[in-house]
Amino acid sequence: MNKAQQKSYDIKGAETIMKTKYPEFDFFIENLIPSYGLVLLAGAPKVGKSWFVLQMLLSICYNEEKFLNYSILKRSRCLYLALEDSELRIQKRIEKQGIVPEDENLLIAFSWRTNEGGVHDLKKHLKENEDIKLVCIDTKGKFSEGRDNESFQSDYAWMGELKKLADELKVAIILITHFRKKKADEDPFEVISGSFANMAAADTTIMLTRFRNQNKATLLVTSRDFQEYEEDIYFDPTSCTWSSGGKNIASVENLTPERDKIIEALKELGGEASPLEISKIVGGTSKNISNMLTIMSQYGFVEKGSKRGLWKIATSQEEFDFE
Repeated sequence: MNKAQQKSYDIKGAETIMKTKYPEFDFFIENLIPSYGLVLLAGAPKVGKSWFVLQMLLSICYNEEKFLNYSILKRSRCLYLALEDSELRIQKRIEKQGIVPEDENLLIAFSWRTNEGGVHDLKKHLKENEDIKLVCIDTKGKFSEGRDNESFQSDYAWMGELKKLADELKVAIILITHFRKKKADEDPFEVISGSFANMAAADTTIMLTRFRNQNKATLLVTSRDFQEYEEDIYFDPTSCTWSSGGKNIASVENLTPERDKIIEALKELGGEASPLEISKIVGGTSKNISNMLTIMSQYGFVEKGSKRGLWKIATSQEEFDFE
């Protein structure tokens, strides 16, 4: 290689780096979504990821003070690539969540070019619309359709282009992906679909896990830039919104007299019991009690017990005064 072909590198001394004043690291949403960079949001299909991001985008765009229990620190227009949804479905979801858009701060696209071409189009659109500072791509699988090579290096190069775009334009890009089936001895983050390149390329990874027919979920967040943490959050099936702490879901308005009798029966039976045992106290058949318990679990009043077939008062509600 001759001198004309040699590449020049930006090399700085440690002292120079320490004396340089860099912009402070900051957030869109405190301790959850950085102000720019690549964020990976992963969860099982139908766990509520799309509801999660729609609520988050609506909260940012339409002046909510918090998302979950985290302060919203930055406002901007947002672009949502809802590649698995229709306009009608999004309309119904926004109506369900009850945040009324009053302007065009949230922009939604239902189709987009995939892979490298999609990244190119996204870069062009963001340069032409500099007020858009947060992008959500739902989902990675849809956005990367048609790729033949799913190796680590191929994944890392492709996602690296998204990260490069986020860093260059100082934009937060949230990429939604799915879990694959977990093996017993795997690290929780290893269930993210695709190769390890997914996490390697992302600055921040958010995992959302929830058991079927339960409104309680776990939010696990790890990042290059802030401390890893884990938190329980709750899904309200009435408004299809997420919240921190289940007390606003398991509220008095959802506690009918029949459900209150079941709560009291569980207390009388030592806090954990079968539908048959409960039915002997409150009346009715064990099947009807079982159906009611399933519905109550969706509101966060009860949860599965220590053994199969048993139910107990939800841990998050043990100190809650239902009166």
